[in-house]
Amino acid sequence: MLLLGLRLDNELKLEFENNFENELTFVDNVVDFMDAIKSKKYEVVLVDEKNSKEDVLINLISKIIEFQKRVVVIVLGETSNLKIIAGSIKAGAYDYILKPETPENIVKIVEKSFKDYKVMAERVDKTKSTGQKLIGRTKSMINLYKVIGKVANNGVPVLVTGERGTGKTSVASAIHQFSSSHDKPLISVNCNSYRSGLLERKLFGYEKGSFEGAVFSQFGELEKAEGGILHLANIESLSLDMQSKILFLLEENKFFRLGGAEPINAFVRIIASTSVNLEDLINKGLFIDELYRKLKVLEINIPNLRDRKEDIPFIIDHYIAECNMELNKNVKGISKAALKKIMRYDWPGNVNELKNAIKSAVAMCRGGSILIEDLPPNVMGEKALGFKDRDENISLESLIRNEIIQLKSSKKKGDYYFEIISKVEKELIKQILEMTNGKKVETAEILGITRNTLRTKMNNYDLE
Repeated sequence: MLLLGLRLDNELKLEFENNFENELTFVDNVVDFMDAIKSKKYEVVLVDEKNSKEDVLINLISKIIEFQKRVVVIVLGETSNLKIIAGSIKAGAYDYILKPETPENIVKIVEKSFKDYKVMAERVDKTKSTGQKLIGRTKSMINLYKVIGKVANNGVPVLVTGERGTGKTSVASAIHQFSSSHDKPLISVNCNSYRSGLLERKLFGYEKGSFEGAVFSQFGELEKAEGGILHLANIESLSLDMQSKILFLLEENKFFRLGGAEPINAFVRIIASTSVNLEDLINKGLFIDELYRKLKVLEINIPNLRDRKEDIPFIIDHYIAECNMELNKNVKGISKAALKKIMRYDWPGNVNELKNAIKSAVAMCRGGSILIEDLPPNVMGEKALGFKDRDENISLESLIRNEIIQLKSSKKKGDYYFEIISKVEKELIKQILEMTNGKKVETAEILGITRNTLRTKMNNYDLE
């Protein structure tokens, strides 16, 4: 159980440390707590209310849920105030434990809550179809479906590539669904969510006494996935040492537990996924070439959304129905104007971003059809004014407003003009350079400045 605790008493911390071998993280202030929430996935988050104001506590729980989609949030409360208790549960907390309560009982309650929540989550998962992001009728998607069908029953490793948000985990799920080992486990591990040492323990397990706190031997995900599939998401995040151990596994079908002297046989199919160019990492000495070749025997590349926009209406219909159920709404469809805006947007976040946009629009919709004003700001922005180094394409008016808000929050004085103008100027030069294919003479003429001035600005903005 990966647990994060906020403002817990030392006695309670000690009780958790004595009862759990997994990683426990304790912080004493909200700033460190939010950093932890944003940087890593946890299974349980335990918050001591410490007489926090109602709105502060509710906002904190909402932030936890925002960054940790599947997590058990438990509040240790010091008051029986209806608004705080009901508000905490409504905001997404799984339980509210009213103090005083002994540390032993709190640990038991947390452990039971986690197990109950996990059982419910598994039941919910079984009612969902796999590959829910793999929606579309374009040629590229039909080819993707065919490839999944062809590779499903091979025991050969698979490398799934594609931009973030395209549905790499859904491809792994679909391969498992159509494989002969569909009744065996599918275990997905995000390599980016753990430090190297913890990831090694999670994947390979460990022997008793292999490190301080290892009071008994522990199976890793490899042994749990026996006969099935182990999906390694963001494989580029593996250290070179971990890469060499995965390579040994692929070559010998064996591995060593941490602290183990005898190899353990493993009959597991590996599916790796990445959104980066592994060949670039190989050239930089950050990825083992031989491991890449082993994984690349069967490679599946998922098309990005901007190259298959004809699929967008079908995806919208799917997510409107899904969001209606989740949000208890009855949205029938989308207006032509709103659909036109959506079709003009480039979707850098791919299907993930589209799903979030539809969920937002369904939540905002007050009638039977999504209107243009229901769309989120990034979709509403005009593409020509978009800042490509930002996550969102928003209108110039909105962009300046957001920049001013950020500058205010950073308490900078007297820098508004140069901060904002420099960002606009950088993007303007960048886009004209792209339009002229990097021709500096033509770019300078279009901008109405000299070549020397352009060269200076490009150097200042690191656009060379």
